[in-house]
Amino acid sequence: MSSKRLISIASHHQLSKKARRNVCSRSDNKMKKQQQMNNSNEECIVGVPCGATTTTTTTTGRGLSVLQSTNTSSVITPTIIPSCSVLECPRKALNDKKDYRVIRLQNGLTAILISDLGSIPVCEEDEEQDNEDDDEEEVEEDDGDGNNEEDIEMEETEGEEEEDECDAEEKSEKPNKDTTKYLAAASLTVGVGSFEDPDEIPGLMHFLEHMVFMGSEKYPKENSFDYYMKKHGGHDNAHTDMEHTTFYFEIQEKYLKEGLDRFAQFFIHPLMKQEAMTRERKAVHSEFQMALPDDTSRDQQMFATLASEGHPMGKFTWGNESTLNIGIPDQELHKQLHELRLKYYSAQYMTLAVQARLSLDSLQEFVCCIFDEIPSNQIPRPSYTQLSFPFPRDKFHRLYRIIPTKEYHSVEIVWALPSLKKYYRTKPLHYVGHLLGHEGKGSILSYLKKKVWAVGLYSGNDETGFEHNSTYAMMNICVELTDEGFANLDEVVCVIFQYLAMLREAGPVERIFKEIQCTERLNFDYGEELSTIENVETLSEAMQLYPPQDYLTGDTQMDDYEPQVIRECLDAMVPETCNFVIKSKTFEEQNVCNLSEKWFGTKYCVEDIPESWKMRWANLSSNPELYLPASNTFIPDEFTLLPQEELTGEGKEYPEKLCEDPRGALWYRQDTKFGLPRSYCYIYFLTCLPLQSPRLAALLDLYLNLYELQVMEDVYPANMAQYRYSFFATEQGLVLKINGFNQKLPEVLKLLLSHMENFKDNLTEKSFHEIQRQQMKTYLNAVLKPGIVRKDLRLSVIQEVHWQAHHKLREVQGVSSNDLLDEFVSQLFPSCHIRVLVQGNTSASAAKEMYDVVKAMLDKHAVLDKPPPIPELRTLEMLGGAWVVQAEGVNPADTNSSVINYYQHREGDLATEILLEFIQMVMDEPVFNFLRTQEQLGYHVFCTNHNTYGILGLSVTVNTQANKFSVSHVDKKIEAFLENFRNTMANMKDEELMELKETLTSMKQTIDLTLKEEVDRNWSEITHGEYVFNRLKRQIELVKDITREGAVTCLRTITERKNNPTYRKLSVQVVGAANTDNQSPPILEHLLGKEEIVKLVEPSEENDKTLLSHHYITNIPSYKQKLKVYPVTKIVRSE
Repeated sequence: MSSKRLISIASHHQLSKKARRNVCSRSDNKMKKQQQMNNSNEECIVGVPCGATTTTTTTTGRGLSVLQSTNTSSVITPTIIPSCSVLECPRKALNDKKDYRVIRLQNGLTAILISDLGSIPVCEEDEEQDNEDDDEEEVEEDDGDGNNEEDIEMEETEGEEEEDECDAEEKSEKPNKDTTKYLAAASLTVGVGSFEDPDEIPGLMHFLEHMVFMGSEKYPKENSFDYYMKKHGGHDNAHTDMEHTTFYFEIQEKYLKEGLDRFAQFFIHPLMKQEAMTRERKAVHSEFQMALPDDTSRDQQMFATLASEGHPMGKFTWGNESTLNIGIPDQELHKQLHELRLKYYSAQYMTLAVQARLSLDSLQEFVCCIFDEIPSNQIPRPSYTQLSFPFPRDKFHRLYRIIPTKEYHSVEIVWALPSLKKYYRTKPLHYVGHLLGHEGKGSILSYLKKKVWAVGLYSGNDETGFEHNSTYAMMNICVELTDEGFANLDEVVCVIFQYLAMLREAGPVERIFKEIQCTERLNFDYGEELSTIENVETLSEAMQLYPPQDYLTGDTQMDDYEPQVIRECLDAMVPETCNFVIKSKTFEEQNVCNLSEKWFGTKYCVEDIPESWKMRWANLSSNPELYLPASNTFIPDEFTLLPQEELTGEGKEYPEKLCEDPRGALWYRQDTKFGLPRSYCYIYFLTCLPLQSPRLAALLDLYLNLYELQVMEDVYPANMAQYRYSFFATEQGLVLKINGFNQKLPEVLKLLLSHMENFKDNLTEKSFHEIQRQQMKTYLNAVLKPGIVRKDLRLSVIQEVHWQAHHKLREVQGVSSNDLLDEFVSQLFPSCHIRVLVQGNTSASAAKEMYDVVKAMLDKHAVLDKPPPIPELRTLEMLGGAWVVQAEGVNPADTNSSVINYYQHREGDLATEILLEFIQMVMDEPVFNFLRTQEQLGYHVFCTNHNTYGILGLSVTVNTQANKFSVSHVDKKIEAFLENFRNTMANMKDEELMELKETLTSMKQTIDLTLKEEVDRNWSEITHGEYVFNRLKRQIELVKDITREGAVTCLRTITERKNNPTYRKLSVQVVGAANTDNQSPPILEHLLGKEEIVKLVEPSEENDKTLLSHHYITNIPSYKQKLKVYPVTKIVRSE
């Protein structure tokens, strides 16, 4: 676990690592020198029979093993398998049932093989498939290139998009994408990254990462790899960090061997054709354009400007059209790309991780036979340890003021320390970050929140290559401030330095170290497993840094208590050596930020740290309200698994309704599969309040944010002991989720519920006004994002009730604390109906006790004899034809536009639900290839199938730039794609149809990989009131009935306009700024002064001529009055 923590309104949140292709997205603690790995003990040189019938092995002069059979009754053609070295096995977790083997190929590539046979049973059909001949027919490949970008982000489900900006709103539409699948996976990391960008071509290593996926000599079609992955249920991606580059994919197991071969060809003989450069250069530029408004990306590039001239920390690593089109001919750029690949994409720099439910011998055969062909140039790996320290004092020990994109105030104090990679077994920055980022009693944040000076705090080092590499280690503490906190900025800084002085005086505390060590070990031994693709990605990167025995533990475990190393870090974190960054939108009005960062255009100014501050820091007194955390009583010490209950039939697989009464119901399932001492308790407080008005919906959000403030200090020790909770709003109420070790889960539940009951007593007027102000900023930051506005507008049209962020912004500014208590809090418990799920290592009686605790709290506040009504949301039936909602982007400094073409179908049933899922699966790669690869409309292009409260539909979404394409052009191109795709579906061969149906069936057949996946799948049925817990099994049977004719008819019914009375299309278009020169994001007061925050656009000459002007929706409430309301719809019937 990273020591860096994001302490926001929701105290359980941790700092997330952004998944960017040019910035490390998931690398964790990388603290061991490569030399240690290279000096590992090599136990033996072997040629492995890999499941053959042979019993003896001989070695050829070339170092190959010839497998010979001892059976003299028949002649067997010798199988030649390259030899390899077997290295030491890594230490693994107590509950880890996987087997591992580490090998090094003759070309220098190191691989870890992960056999998952022991932990996840293989279904019968999988076994039959695995026994089939591995030689698959060549896949029919489409022309053009394709490369899957950020699939996780692109597969949008309603309400999940930008969840952090919308206060974690629950899905208003039920996702139709099944994530309960076991896929084999592989990840390859090259030990070179953006540090090797040529000075004259910034971003070239990132561009190279894109280009190697553009076809190979063996598989020349540019999109063939991506097509093969998606056709067989998987996906692929890559990202470039400072000192390494990682490529990874997942795929159905039976296709792993060919998938590995296709993958390896990118490092053996990639094509990287010159004509592909123009297209992929546009993709890189579009990616950069999408990052331009992102404050995290802007902050990183701003920090890079503090580096010494010529130091690689100062590079612009993204790349864009200007840096990759530098005036030299494309032929020369093409030549440099190939030279860069030959120099750095060499086998001895590479680490590979492969995971599947196959034997170690089978995996070794695959890896040795396929990856041994990657060439090795024998050139020593680049080293940066000889470089001078990156940040000179004249640039670093200063005070920088920055105007952010979002509306907030913050102060960040940063120290640049020598690289600490060699101390990965101690992780001194994790220890320091744990204390600085603590939220419990005596902490910095606790003190600041009592003063109502801070909204949140994070501290530490996130272990990405930007913050920790072989040249330095960053240590920072960043406080997001309230308006009053910003006014008392000097006092906030003094509190931080007082706490650091206290830590230095106390010195390293072994008790605290051992507590952190214990909780990390508990999470390692009893934590839920990562998905296969996350696991191999993490491991291939860890292999670059640690010796084999620490591949699994190096990222997270703190094995060695070295107080001197911790003390040295604390001694370095003094006021005299830090850098200050203060961010606020108020600097724009003050006109003080007159400098502009070169690449992102961030406005800033720089000055010396005020002498008055320095004088005060030199004479700070101790603060009695700041002290070390007490011993954590929430750390569990009982891990016994309950005896399995005797269950028969579906009781073995699905939750049972343990009890039901007029105020709610409890579902329960004891875990019999994963064998972990963990449990989950999910509670849905269903209430009609947020549906009644945007005012009450805003009061709900305000209540939750104030609740998080009140509960933070008490619940934080439980959070540190691996108990996690989230409390968030939905359109139908509130959801409280708790999980962790079952031993003390009831205690955590009682703690959280007690704060709900005592909310009024703990509310202060000062905290109310500051959190109200923060809530207004949250709504503002939401409407600045085109994707959120696009979602809000679409749901406002098609749902009976949906309150947009700007509606709630208007409402929340005028409410008082009495309004909150009288209109919402006093009505909450009497209006609630509850649905509860308890699942895991918990007995039925313990589950019933937890339910009774919740119900008793509600009963105490009941005011009516009859139970409260259960809220139900319904969808509106759109009028026939094509309709457009077009809105101006709220941020005049953001050129990004977002377009979704949504096609409404009808009330759903299980058969249509799985048919639309099939259509989306088939459409996934072609939509990307057509709209992004060929048309180059934008970086993010994806299709989605929708379930809006039982009403099904399809959509295609494109995020583009207004200075490149108009939204009407994008709309037309989407329609052109759909016409092309309808023809593709109609001409699909029988063999391809069968193969795609098998892929979908396989995805549905595989079991949950973690207890959380199973719990979440069951919870989805409960929250939507459908209770079809065997949905996957029923869908599998319905997949058999899918025909080409049926799919084509369904697709045409939904998306074809001509002569189609059932055609109902809604195109929502949020238009970015075509010219962003001298523009900046709006501040809160200016936005509130506008008559319309989100302005709908009237039809104009430039609009689509095929649409009548009255088909432009310029008043959503008026349009909705014409619509029929679908009845409450549950997808429970087969047809």
